[in-house]
Amino acid sequence: MSHPPFHEKRRQQFLYEELYIKTRENQLALIEGQQENKDIAETAQDAALAYHFLYLETFWLWMLDYTAGVEIDELAPRISGIVDLFEKWNEVDQVYRQQAVLEYPEYGPYEYEGAPQFSILSDYENTLQLLSIAILLRDRRSVMRLVDMLRSHRGLDGLYEQLIGGYVDNEMALDTCILGKPYDTLLQVFYEEDEQETLHLLKQYLKQWYPAMKDHPRWHDEHLKISDEGYAGYYGYWAFEAGAAVFLLDLNDSGIDHMVYPKDLVDYARKLRTENRHTSLDAALVADGGRIEGGQPCPKAGFWETPASLHGRR
Repeated sequence: MSHPPFHEKRRQQFLYEELYIKTRENQLALIEGQQENKDIAETAQDAALAYHFLYLETFWLWMLDYTAGVEIDELAPRISGIVDLFEKWNEVDQVYRQQAVLEYPEYGPYEYEGAPQFSILSDYENTLQLLSIAILLRDRRSVMRLVDMLRSHRGLDGLYEQLIGGYVDNEMALDTCILGKPYDTLLQVFYEEDEQETLHLLKQYLKQWYPAMKDHPRWHDEHLKISDEGYAGYYGYWAFEAGAAVFLLDLNDSGIDHMVYPKDLVDYARKLRTENRHTSLDAALVADGGRIEGGQPCPKAGFWETPASLHGRR
């Protein structure tokens, strides 16, 4: 069977085959370097930094492959390994925080705080992207692991609360996001009852998203900054959280055609839901529901989906 040429498989037009090959080679070298850094780290702070970048470089490699057109069935199982690295970063960061408290007791006792800082754009966006991909892959075990590690972030950010609302017992309805624009626009999607206005807000968010990432320290505008060696820090520009919102609310996205919208990943999520399949499902962590028709009672507690209303996940 013949394989389609690269330009037909890629999911964004900025990526061409030679750039993909060179950038992927560079990513693998960076991952190898971070593996060495964590092994030789002399302090918990150094180890936390190494694991942080190891998680990010591995995540960006996944994103690069997605942008290049790698099949989602092939990409889906890799997310749990990225969550493993996220978890390791979080664990080592806790050791660093505990040591810092011992060194500087005037700052008070140690309290658990998940490693990502939502007040920092890169931490917030990277974390929401990973969470949203896990949601779209129906990787329920990875979602629940992230929710547990981010338990200290509950009640702080409206968009995060909406994304995890179907996975927790104590939903929280907040009307603002820590960083404000553009995330407040996407948050409104969860509260708007008019379908046309909902889609208008979604399109508005997609239009706002990339300009709002201008302060992202790693990948913004990197498709314009190809090195002499032929690689770049461009892995694809994707508002995965918009895709997660569309999936969770079962919105009609047939009229959405924006470069940063991961439409085929949303379609994949819907296919999994229709077939009642998951990338992973940990029965000890999640009570799986199903899909019910409008007007019918839910037979048990859990995350139930109904096609009867616009915001039907509840």
